[in-house]
Amino acid sequence: MGVGPSMNNLDANVVLRFVLDDLPSQSIKAKRSIITTQCYLSDVIMTEVVFVLEKVRGFRRADIAVLMNKLIRLQTVVCNEGLLADAISLYARKNQLSFPDCYAAIEAKLSGDMLLSFDKDLQKHGGDHVREP
Repeated sequence: MGVGPSMNNLDANVVLRFVLDDLPSQSIKAKRSIITTQCYLSDVIMTEVVFVLEKVRGFRRADIAVLMNKLIRLQTVVCNEGLLADAISLYARKNQLSFPDCYAAIEAKLSGDMLLSFDKDLQKHGGDHVREP
């Protein structure tokens, strides 16, 4: 038997309440948790949050990038900061690419790998390491 969790893992709805501050009772709880405890933000949850902010809430990419960069730089948030920061940067610059495409391109680049894709926009805008199989 374990002692218990060493940190809190964040779900997308908690992150959204934190950044949107749109449901007062939930936003207060989200802020208190994220600001006062160590929290883990997974790459998958980041992807979901970006999707909701862009496609559901209609946020501009530049605004999403500002919000997500502030979040991943909080002292209490543990995440894959280097990869996510680079993916957020590419996402903000390349309207042709989805966040998952940006993530995949950056992950491959940081790993020194090629990214194989049939997506012409990803080949054109994802970097020299993105090519058709």
